[in-house]
Amino acid sequence: MVKNIKIAVFGATGNLGNHFVRQSLDKDYGLRVLVRNESKFIHREKHNVDVVVGDATKFEDVVKVVKGVDVVVSCLGNVKKDGVSILIMEKSHSNILDVAAEQENIPRCVFISSVGCGGTSWLIKTMIIMIGGKSSFNDYEAADKRIREESTVPRLLVRPYALTDKQGTGEYKVIEKQSATFAKSVSRSDVATFLVNAIEDKTWDGTPGIQLGGK
Repeated sequence: MVKNIKIAVFGATGNLGNHFVRQSLDKDYGLRVLVRNESKFIHREKHNVDVVVGDATKFEDVVKVVKGVDVVVSCLGNVKKDGVSILIMEKSHSNILDVAAEQENIPRCVFISSVGCGGTSWLIKTMIIMIGGKSSFNDYEAADKRIREESTVPRLLVRPYALTDKQGTGEYKVIEKQSATFAKSVSRSDVATFLVNAIEDKTWDGTPGIQLGGK
């Protein structure tokens, strides 16, 4: 493992983000996280974590987190508040990529997206729209497209299948095929394991995106 890697983390207070932070700290990586509410971030007292309070849809807040890091990991996702989808994906990920591109040493960026985006599965796309709404999916799709088309920033796009909160096994299946493919559901813990491994493994960087399933 390469020592002294500094990682910017977005979505650190979510279920997936929490798993990623915990596993990254186990690897002794240094983290700088952006959170809206510091009290919700349970790892804030760790010695190798810097906490920035802000909003990923605000360019100036993203600058504070991304400046000077080696890798950026986004576990962001749209959420619902009072039954209304809060759309943050396209704006946040455009900010991350734009800020990363401005750095003297451009950081690698790793993004979580959704199966169904990028033409990966029309069936799953239909199901997600039925569950989460068309506006939310379109926001994921726009973010996914923005990431795929990025040419300056080294990036990895990850689309997990059917996330669960089951106990992790430490195993997962990487699927590079872009057309409709079904896979086993995958735990958030195992997706986090993939993301931690991807900090130094650049195998899938620059691809149109990989799908991630359980084993």
